Amino acid sequence: MKLYEIYFDEFINITPSLNDYLNLSKYKYLKNKMENPYSLDYKFKNIELFNKYISKLNKIKRATIYDKVLKHICTDNLNYYSYNFMLTPINHQENIIYELFECANGNSIYIYSNKSDYSKFIDKITIFGDIVNSIIINMTNGIKQKYTLPKIMTYKLITQLKDLIKNKAYINSNIKFKLEFDFNKKCSEIFINPTNKLIDFLENTYLKQCRDTIGMCHQPNGYKEYKFLVKCSTTLSNIKIDDIYNYGLREVTRIYSEMNKIKDKMKFKGTIKAFNTFLRKRKDINFKSSEEVLQCYKDEVKIINKTIMKTEFHKQVKGRCKILPVPKYNEKYSPEAYYIACDIEQKRKGKFYINLRNIQNNSKMEVESLTIHETFPGHHYQITHVNENDTIPLFLKAYNNDAYQEGWALYCENLGKYKTFESYFGKLILELLRAIRLVVDTGIHHYGWNYNKTFKYIKKYSFDSDENIKSQIDRYIVLPSQALSYKIGEKIILDLKSKFKKNGGNSKDFHSKILEHGPLPLEILKEVILK
Repeated sequence: MKLYEIYFDEFINITPSLNDYLNLSKYKYLKNKMENPYSLDYKFKNIELFNKYISKLNKIKRATIYDKVLKHICTDNLNYYSYNFMLTPINHQENIIYELFECANGNSIYIYSNKSDYSKFIDKITIFGDIVNSIIINMTNGIKQKYTLPKIMTYKLITQLKDLIKNKAYINSNIKFKLEFDFNKKCSEIFINPTNKLIDFLENTYLKQCRDTIGMCHQPNGYKEYKFLVKCSTTLSNIKIDDIYNYGLREVTRIYSEMNKIKDKMKFKGTIKAFNTFLRKRKDINFKSSEEVLQCYKDEVKIINKTIMKTEFHKQVKGRCKILPVPKYNEKYSPEAYYIACDIEQKRKGKFYINLRNIQNNSKMEVESLTIHETFPGHHYQITHVNENDTIPLFLKAYNNDAYQEGWALYCENLGKYKTFESYFGKLILELLRAIRLVVDTGIHHYGWNYNKTFKYIKKYSFDSDENIKSQIDRYIVLPSQALSYKIGEKIILDLKSKFKKNGGNSKDFHSKILEHGPLPLEILKEVILK
């Protein structure tokens, strides 16, 4: 354990903003510090760190599970720096400026628990101008190497940044202490000029150099880079992109077959699309107000805790989960729902955000599966389970492993009761989206699909509005391979469960074993379950 502690101590001191997420008392001295993740200094410090610990781990003769995980993390992070990803440092989905504005206004992970925390935040963001300068330098280098964001995504980023400024999204309207300085004015002085400088660069320099294509395969060395990202997102070294694509096609067909069964049982004459429209128009499963949406999800959490959590799991967790609307100013950039985790010491509650941009597009059909995915026993339960486990090393608690975490949350949707046809149909709608992702993510970034082909494929099979489809495509373009993690992670967990049960195990014990060591890479998870 000493090795892990020393590694993590060195790691978090290079990346101090990580403790805003973890919120560990041990590292509270880092609260006024922040790294510049786009600087060469940050890059070289990380490369040195990862090389150092790979060397140490290679000398261990009998590696433990956690030794293997740490080596996996260090190796992937080290290899990351051998590619060109730093040349496209931000986009509308991964935008450090938006994240810092959110921290300033109190709606994100930074906690203001006393007066000094406001001063510490101002100290932290004094590096903001340097961060923006590094972003511009990296994107300028990207122009020189013909490695840029797609033009349509640059437009999206410019609009988002302008909206953040226009809406003064950094304003904290809930300051609970009488401060000796004007916090919001100070934030404005730090944020506005550098952000406007970036907007000017994007509009007047970068945009005209952007590519018209959307896939990684059109970037220099793009095929190899996408293959690396697929390996990272799935945590499977030998997975083949063709297999992912074909699995997606098969899953879309299977899910449509399940939908047809429901349509037939409800004696509906017509297509699946017409059936979905019919359900969407039913007033009894539509929402009438934002308040009703939020209350419905809160009620569903109570039902799940009385049913699934008791029948499928040995251990309950202490941490609760808040259910909140997505902030108005970010509704058009946000997914339909997302979760922000609680911290390790439970000072910050887990938060499940629901996008209320178009209430008419929200339906009670999807409440059960979406609640399971985001709260119990999905993201909130899994992450809280890890945070409350003292035997899991900190480096693993801080490991963002979508293949495990999103795979787990999607797997959990299969545990729902779905007592009505409508609720089960809603579950299939969400699952269909994840299957479609396998096809279009690989389609865009490996097979070179253009925007129109991608839109037509999703339009053919999904039930989303054109606006939502475009929002989804925008996400897949700027986050290559991330969307693969859901169905691939679920598939691995389902396969492991089947083998576990064949060997005489039960669901409760399987879930305990899956959760026991935290978010393991799927290759290592296989070793743990099947040994």
